[in-house]
Amino acid sequence: MKKQEAFSDMHERARRLIDREQVEGLTPEESRWLHDHLAGCEACSACSSSTESALRALKSVSVAVPPGLASSTTLKVREEAAMLRQRRARNLWLIAGCAASWMAGVASAPLVWRGCEWVGTALALPRIVWELGFLSWWLVPAAAVGLVILWIRTRAEGEDLNGLLEAGRRSNKG
Repeated sequence: MKKQEAFSDMHERARRLIDREQVEGLTPEESRWLHDHLAGCEACSACSSSTESALRALKSVSVAVPPGLASSTTLKVREEAAMLRQRRARNLWLIAGCAASWMAGVASAPLVWRGCEWVGTALALPRIVWELGFLSWWLVPAAAVGLVILWIRTRAEGEDLNGLLEAGRRSNKG
């Protein structure tokens, strides 16, 4: 039984190598093994021959390409590249704004802490209340900016999707 499995594995390896040889090539050792195996195995040799003839047949098939396909594809790729550059520039400004906001928040934190403490003491508020006020000073602006970013991205994705739908409609009409 093990002998039959090893025999089967040998043929499976040969078939995998036949396919790989056509696509990505083989190492010299693999190529030697395959050619030795094909010399002694009629079934795998037939498989190799049929694979080669199928590839030759596929290479001989010509596909008619519409006249403006290359230029319209180039135009679409350039448009996509321009949109990616715009997004990248927009994201750089967003990152710079976030960094500046974070630095300003860290720099002003001791002052805000003292201010919240002073207000809490002056109004005789429990410590937890004015500490929550300080925490809100950190979280509320960040949450608001996060919501604005989410809204802008959703809107931009919607515009991108609408552009794709419009382009699809135009190509179907033409």
